[in-house]
Amino acid sequence: MFTTGSKLFIGATTLSLLATISWAVLKGGDVGWTGTIGLVSLTIALGFLTGINFFVRDCNVSGMDEDARTTAAAAQRHPGSSIWPLFGAVGLGLLVVGAVSEPIVMKAGLLVLLAVLVEWMVQAWSEKASGDPDYNAKVRKRVLNPLEFPVLGAVIVAVIIYSFSRIMLFVTKSSGPIVFAVIASLILLFGFLFSMRSNVKRSLIVGVCTIAALGLVSTGAVMAIDGEREIHEHETIETDPGVCLSPEETEIDHKASQSVGAKSNVTATIVFEHGELQAFAEGVDQPLQTITLQRSNTNNIMFSNLDEEEVRLTANLGTFETVQNGTPVTQTPITCTPLVEQDGEALLTLTLPKSSMASSTPFTFTVPGFPETSIEIVVP
Repeated sequence: MFTTGSKLFIGATTLSLLATISWAVLKGGDVGWTGTIGLVSLTIALGFLTGINFFVRDCNVSGMDEDARTTAAAAQRHPGSSIWPLFGAVGLGLLVVGAVSEPIVMKAGLLVLLAVLVEWMVQAWSEKASGDPDYNAKVRKRVLNPLEFPVLGAVIVAVIIYSFSRIMLFVTKSSGPIVFAVIASLILLFGFLFSMRSNVKRSLIVGVCTIAALGLVSTGAVMAIDGEREIHEHETIETDPGVCLSPEETEIDHKASQSVGAKSNVTATIVFEHGELQAFAEGVDQPLQTITLQRSNTNNIMFSNLDEEEVRLTANLGTFETVQNGTPVTQTPITCTPLVEQDGEALLTLTLPKSSMASSTPFTFTVPGFPETSIEIVVP
């Protein structure tokens, strides 16, 4: 007597054999050979499965075998339903999308697949821990809850923060505070309403929070895909060295600090008074016109302006000839402080990777607008 599974396998094997013969007779050339090999492989595989099914006879249990009534696979409790295959599909989708879009999406897909693997394995193990479903559920919670709660909380907070940041970077600079205030007010309002009603159903709170979170995440995702608003780069001394050669006030000098902390570990102090520069080093009572700075070390120079006019201290760090891609390039490093008002102070930090002897021009401290005064820098 043929079992139901045997009949299905015999039919599939017969159809595969007939298709193999028909293809081999009707088709020729490379296409015919390729298709024939594939169909022959399929026929062999189906024939092998048919033989196995004949041997196990669909795992049917005889009604005369009393022991098999409790030990057979059909008599065992079936596995419980699981949501992890759905999350596995989501992780796989993120992996595919991330492969053609952003690396962060692919990384998120890998994390989701890893979490699905762990959760699904522990769930499958816990269902076989005993014959009591309630005890098995407690075993699973005992193993995974200490890991799930902190990780899930951190993920939720990270997603909310990232989504909110995408929204704030999308809106304009002027409307950003308004959006922030509106969202904060809505959160405060719903929190106040829930606290005033002690008999609010838990399902209502969960529903409102879920809708709000989905709205925030979806909005953040749309705005992240659309891109951030254009943020103009603020000029600095490093991005605009021409500032160091000008005695005029620029945007960089606007609201610049006019004081230096007492713990700045100053290497030397340079004072500008009556149109003259003077340098003072630790342990030397007399003013200097040449100071020595250590190479490759951090040197903090404090500049003090005692003159009535606002000035800046400029460090001219020599001239070096280099070759880039076969083309000679002249480099003239320069840096400076912002404009310092009368009785103000500013700190200039220098890290000098090359000796002053390697430069074709000397290292000097100067004040733009006062070319007659300077202090030479010696770097061993």
